[in-house]
Amino acid sequence: MNNKERADEYFRENKSKIKDIDRPVYHFTPDIGWMNDPNGFSYFDGEYHLFYQYNPYDIKWGPMHWGHAKSKDFVDWERLPVALAPDDEIKGQCFSGTAIVEGDKHTLIYTLHNDDKEEQAVAIGDGTEYKCISNEAEIKTEDLPEGFSGVDFRDPKMWKEDGIYYCIASAKNDEGLGTIFLFESKDLLEWKYVGVLFENDGKYGKMWECPDFFMLGNKYVLVISVMEMKAKKRKYFNGHQVIYFVGDYDKKSHKFIPDSKGKTLDFGFDYYAPQSLYKDGRTLSVAWLHDWGNDLTPEGAKWCGQMTYPREFILKGKSIYQMPAKELESHYKNRYSTSFTLNKNEKYVDEDLNSRVARFDFDITNVDANKLTIFLAADNDYNSFIKINMKKQTAKFSRRFSYLSKDAMDERKIDIDICDGKLSLCVLIDRYSIEIFINNGKQVLTSRIYTPLDANEIRFLADGKVDINVCKNEIE
Repeated sequence: MNNKERADEYFRENKSKIKDIDRPVYHFTPDIGWMNDPNGFSYFDGEYHLFYQYNPYDIKWGPMHWGHAKSKDFVDWERLPVALAPDDEIKGQCFSGTAIVEGDKHTLIYTLHNDDKEEQAVAIGDGTEYKCISNEAEIKTEDLPEGFSGVDFRDPKMWKEDGIYYCIASAKNDEGLGTIFLFESKDLLEWKYVGVLFENDGKYGKMWECPDFFMLGNKYVLVISVMEMKAKKRKYFNGHQVIYFVGDYDKKSHKFIPDSKGKTLDFGFDYYAPQSLYKDGRTLSVAWLHDWGNDLTPEGAKWCGQMTYPREFILKGKSIYQMPAKELESHYKNRYSTSFTLNKNEKYVDEDLNSRVARFDFDITNVDANKLTIFLAADNDYNSFIKINMKKQTAKFSRRFSYLSKDAMDERKIDIDICDGKLSLCVLIDRYSIEIFINNGKQVLTSRIYTPLDANEIRFLADGKVDINVCKNEIE
């Protein structure tokens, strides 16, 4: 029995230990064990495929496999056999990577991790079974330019253009800063180093991980997951952050030239390692809804790690707007709409709005107040809340009272736009997460919560009059 088969057998024997009520409804999770970065997000043979960093044997990071699932709507997922496992065909753990589709061929490229050494390997499959194309890595440390040892050389993103395969991967230079290298190949076996696509000038953390590179509209976008980021006002936050650059790609020099500074892709506590795919005119992206620096997993949990619900990216000017993918609409039920006016310092509760598994759309108008607070997943003991300061044009999200029992980042404030007293919010609440989309996705905040599930009220409070229209769609 190889390690793929061993992992699948362990899954079959233990998956029944977790009840459906103990996991999210429409955010993907592993059936058992640990999950981190999404990998190989792609559309193959009529369905969306999602691979992911997977340790089936524990709820902590461990021997890295590639778990695998497929779906038509990002809610109902079919679990498939483990696609890659450590030390099966090639010695080493299977770290993050991507996938491309060519007819009936589903090609994966991933990082092969051995101690401190990292190289890139290729496997090809039919949507269920995958096999490495050789018994060693295809992009090796010896392919790197002088000054790079192969330590922290990982997370390949591959595409094919004009008959040539291209691959970017992140590496760390002598100063500990991230560099995005570009390689090319005609056959997936022999790869040539092309040069530096883009590199960290020291303003954006240290090591860069999980680079994503794609066209959006008529511009190119480079997305980077940054380690050791230093806070700078409300643009960037400490620790692991995801930033993006919008610009142009010079195909002759193979250089990416950004138009402006890097921007924060998600302002919440739990968003990392996003991957995109392009299908039918849409660019969709999914990310790990988690954070390396905050272990909030409840005691006794049988799984750890969930994904964001996939989002559609749209470029407006030099900014990415993002909203939940439309596939979610097929799972709406019990639609409820209402309008009301908040009066000064009077709490407002409508029991028909209560839910822990729903999408809420709030339209806020005719504001004669300085502050508005919307309490989510609330009862008399617990809540998470969005506090809007109309005068200062800020939004604060807090999970301080969400049942946290460990020291963690619990509040974050960002600058927002309130034009003519109008503001729109889209909020996805699942059992263990909240995703907040402000002004049609101009800004997003994503966070885990582990609030008891019977805390399901939506409450409102303002220090003046505010008109609010709300539409709730429960999700099944």
